[in-house]
Amino acid sequence: MHGEGMMGKLRSDFLKKLEDAPFIAILRGVQHGEVVEIAEALVSAGISIIEITVDSPDPYLSMEKLALRISEKVTICAGLVLTADQAKDAANAGSRVIFSPNFNASVVEASKSKKALSVPGIYTTTEAVAAIDAGADALRIFPADSFSTKGLHALRKVLPEETIYLPTGGITAHKVKSWMAAGAVGFGLGTSLYTPGTTPAEVHDRARVFTQILVCDDA
Repeated sequence: MHGEGMMGKLRSDFLKKLEDAPFIAILRGVQHGEVVEIAEALVSAGISIIEITVDSPDPYLSMEKLALRISEKVTICAGLVLTADQAKDAANAGSRVIFSPNFNASVVEASKSKKALSVPGIYTTTEAVAAIDAGADALRIFPADSFSTKGLHALRKVLPEETIYLPTGGITAHKVKSWMAAGAVGFGLGTSLYTPGTTPAEVHDRARVFTQILVCDDA
């Protein structure tokens, strides 16, 4: 899971953004005509990692628009990537991180061949080890709402110490600190931030609920 040169810098930049705000905004169903405004609303709320799922309308056009308009502010990612061709198309459109709901070695390989980070979804130790062996840069624990923080504790005991865990699915603001205490580095946030029809102002307000939880004192 170590990168060199360009890939090493990309990985370092990705980790720095996660340190600043450990949230990945998943925009599933976003329209290319609204994607820049939605992304700017997220950035203003403190979230700068933006994931466009490939089942959205014209997803690669949305990625290209972000790359053209605000690439200096955000890390553009592709989500729900199931095939090597989708990974390559997303990287060509400007995505620097390729997220998958599952582990597929060909997707990892294709992502790395296009100088993009690969983050496959895993649920079992077997999947996690296979993903790491294939060169995954981080692991998306999915679906997190049927996993547990105890499960993450157990997983960390058998995987390399430097492994990056990104729980996704059913993450709510009140769960964030307990997941981080268990070893999570970042979180994928989907419908809690955006569903088709959500306005930029609503996205901003929802994002602030998450970013503010990090600066609140523990109750």
